[in-house]
Amino acid sequence: MKNIIQPCLFFLVIPIFLMIAGCSKNETTDPITSPEIFPLKTGNHWVYRTTTNDTVTATHVNDVIKDTLCNGEPWFVLTYDNSVRTVCRNNTAGWWFQYQATPHSPETPSLYYRYPASVNEVYMTLDSTKVTVLSVSDIVTVPAGKFTCYRYHLIHYREGFECDEYLSPGTGLIWHVVYSPGSGITKVAEVTELMSFGNTQMMD
Repeated sequence: MKNIIQPCLFFLVIPIFLMIAGCSKNETTDPITSPEIFPLKTGNHWVYRTTTNDTVTATHVNDVIKDTLCNGEPWFVLTYDNSVRTVCRNNTAGWWFQYQATPHSPETPSLYYRYPASVNEVYMTLDSTKVTVLSVSDIVTVPAGKFTCYRYHLIHYREGFECDEYLSPGTGLIWHVVYSPGSGITKVAEVTELMSFGNTQMMD
């Protein structure tokens, strides 16, 4: 995980050690929105293609492998290439993840994708990422199809780079543009695009 490809995807900027431990008490008890900005249902499966410097370098997959209870509330375990795991959920405020500052500190829910949201909303996540909602209606075409997307601009202060993430309610992450560290938004380092999305349990 030393190159810029893997840490750029939204769930990998979260430290690995926060993933699977017990969940702390939280106030995010509202019911989920429908459609969800990044839909969480066991069996959901996304395939992405990442291109660096105009060269296709990798294909990655995300899977929702199971649900889990945190203080009686439903959360889901999302994997990246069957390894890195993030505990996350949706509610009426948007998409949340369980943040853990150190391996021995308690987990705390942190809002990552505010949804619904208004253009120019700005907020900070617990892992020191500044998020600005740049659009709620961008049209993006990728191999998986044509989507109307929310566009989130993220400044990852700890990792030292910026990116734009395009998410379509009901489908999730569609397009992801990472800029070279230190360049602001002037030099594109990588582009990740959705190839396909479905639910493996429904396909059986």
